[in-house]
Formats: sequence, C-alpha cells, structure tokens
Amino acid sequence: MKFNELSKVSLLNAAFLFASSLVQAELPMVSPEEVGFDSDKLEAIIERADSVYEAGLIPNYVIALAKDGKMFFKASRGNRTIGTDSPVGLDTLYPLASMSKPIASSAIFHLIEQGKLSLNSELREFYPEFDSMLVAENGSLDAQFEEASRPITILDLLSHTGGIEYGASISGVGDVAELYDEIGLINGCLSAAENMELLAQLPLVAQPGEKWNYSVSTDILGAVIEKVAGMSLGEYAAANILEPIGITDSAWKHSDQRLSSKYATLYNPPLNGQVAIGQSGNEGINWRLSESDRYSACPVGSTQRIFDMGGSGLVGTATDYLAYATMIANQGEFNGTRVLSEESVKTQTTQQVPTAEVRGLGEVFGENLFGAGFGIAFSEENPDEVDYYYWGGSNNTGFAIDPLDGAVAVQMSSCYRCQQFMMVDIEQIMDDARIKTD
Repeated sequence: MKFNELSKVSLLNAAFLFASSLVQAELPMVSPEEVGFDSDKLEAIIERADSVYEAGLIPNYVIALAKDGKMFFKASRGNRTIGTDSPVGLDTLYPLASMSKPIASSAIFHLIEQGKLSLNSELREFYPEFDSMLVAENGSLDAQFEEASRPITILDLLSHTGGIEYGASISGVGDVAELYDEIGLINGCLSAAENMELLAQLPLVAQPGEKWNYSVSTDILGAVIEKVAGMSLGEYAAANILEPIGITDSAWKHSDQRLSSKYATLYNPPLNGQVAIGQSGNEGINWRLSESDRYSACPVGSTQRIFDMGGSGLVGTATDYLAYATMIANQGEFNGTRVLSEESVKTQTTQQVPTAEVRGLGEVFGENLFGAGFGIAFSEENPDEVDYYYWGGSNNTGFAIDPLDGAVAVQMSSCYRCQQFMMVDIEQIMDDARIKTD
C-alpha cells in the first residue's frame, strides 16, 4: 500500500482527526458523500499526484477540497525537506508566489468599499512618478516611443492591462523585459517607494487598457495599499480580509522560529550546474531536484523583507487558502462573516480583459480570460459558460473555485520551475466525482 493511499473508509475515519486541526479556519471535515461527491472517484486525485511525486519531479504535495465551508477531501505526501522526517500537511507553510495576487486584489476592493479609492483612480495620484509615461510598443527599445494615451488606473493594474510586464525570466518579452531583470524589479528588500521610483523610469510596453501582459501590476497595488492605508499590504490584508475569517497562519512576514518549524523547503530542477539530489530517504525515489536559491538574496516570508509585494511574497497554508477561496465562492462571506461585498467579488471574477491581445503567458492562458485578480476558465462544451475561477503560483501551487456549487480545491507543493501544475486535472476529477442528481 502506498504511503498516503486513502480508501473511502479511511477518508471517513479521518474526519475526527482533521476536524481537530481546523479550529482557526473552521473548516470541519466531512465525508465527500455528505456534500455530493463520490469518494472512490476522488482517489484519482491521489493517483495523479503520486505519479509526479514518485517520479521525483516534486518534493511533496498537499491537496484539499471543500464545499459549503466543509472540507471533504485531503491528501498529502512527502516532507518539508527531502530526506528528513518532516511530513507536510494542512499547516505546512508554502511560498505561494502568484497565489498572493487574488488576496492582494481583494484588499484593493476592500479599500474601494471604504471609499478610499476607485477602479478609475489613477496610479499617478499615489505615485506621481508615473505621470507622463512613455510607451515602447511590444517592449522594443528600437521602436519609436509614444506618449501614453491616458494614465494607468487601478482597474488596469488589477487586470494586467496597464502596459506593465514582468522580466524575461518570468514571462516578459522584448528589451524592456530584459531591463526589468537587470534592475531586479520588483524587490521585496527595497521599500515600496524605491521600487516605484525604479519602475517608473522604464517605458510601458503597450498603451494602458489595450493589451493583457502578465506583470508586476499587483506588486504596484501593494504599494498603493501602503500609501492609501498607511500600513503594509500584509497588515491591511490580515486586519480586513484574513483574520476576520480565521486565517492566522498565512502572512507576508513570519518569525524565524515559525519558518524553521513549518516552512517547506523550495526546490527546482537542477539549474546552472546544480546536481540532482538523487536517492534520499526510504521511499526509493530518485529525486530529479536540487534545493532552490530563488529567494537567497531576499528570503521570502522573512522579516528582512521591507515591501509586501502584492504579486508574490505570501507564505501560507492549504487550510488558510481553502478558507479564502471558500469566502470568494460564497460571494464575500465565510461562516457568517462578510469581508467583501457581493459586487466586489463579482467584479473580481468577471472578465475585464479583451479576448484578443493577450501577451505574456499567452500559451498557458489559452482561451481563458482574466478578471480583476482571478483567471476565468470556460467550459469546453459550452464556451460561454464559466467552468471555474483559478490562479496558481510559480512554486507549483494552485487553486480553483467552481461557481456551479461553490466547491473549491487547493494544491500545494514547493517546486520552482517544475512545470508540474496539477490543478486543471484536480478540478476535472472533482467535476467527474460530483454525484449527479436527476
């Protein structure tokens, strides 16, 4: 029997054990059948995850599903650090990378509800250095620069349509993307003001509002929150989005003690001359991974970080993100506590980007669209019907929310550039496991 193989019976018997560990987020464990899912069919999730794990392509995984505020499936395998006895679980801290973006975007909508800014507020109101921006079309420094046709707005930043991009090391293209990497934008160990001053010196790569470019735009939103709220993004999100619904283990900054006892070590396929770990531990797995130095210069989750970047930097747990996703699925409310209005959630999960003109992650994005902080996947059978809302992180994490019945799924691992994203398959298995009623 595999280390984490769960039968229908064991799923039921695990309810009491898991419920006791979910006090803070208040996601009691129930059987899949209690919320309309087939236990046997859900085991395909474990088979899918184990196939990647046993091939040595990811160091660990935690997967959890919930509906109606109740967790109905959980599976995990592996250790926080390969070769040690440190099993991962619902409370393991993972570097969430771009899964920070939806939460940062929700914090912006909370500020909008408070009347502190609007979707049409201009970035230059908060950081004047973004006034009179120039545009290098498609990021080419050989092109004739144009003046920006209008100022960048908060909605542009939420929807990645402000003419900003990422460096070439992530998804950016053209000469401007190379400059992003040379300058090191965005840097959590520089202040918000320092980051904004550097970024504003670079030209845009498209006119504001005209093209979708995956970008550091959500990092800029973190700086806007800091300026408007008078506190960091992490502090504002904790006080107004996370803690009110019981999320207390996820944050942009953690103590060294907490990181040392809960953090999942980050790995990547061997890069720049690194050597794969190979055989380690007692499972007979040939690990095709090396320990990552991605955050060596500015450790993620540590108090060394000065700036809470909206686009990354959140270090959190599967349980916490499941609670956040459940709140979104329930139109801004979790266990009777409302943190966002239904209108805010609707805007976040409604298309804000034209179908055409998608650059940066275009092949990955496919036929999907983007809202204001969330990706929107459409049904293959009915292209006009939303299948699920989602996003993921470059460290092999992801989540999905099914608007059909509010079921949510979260998948965690700690593997940068491993390209082993499982959320599409997990969401499909969850769909297939839904018990049909006539």
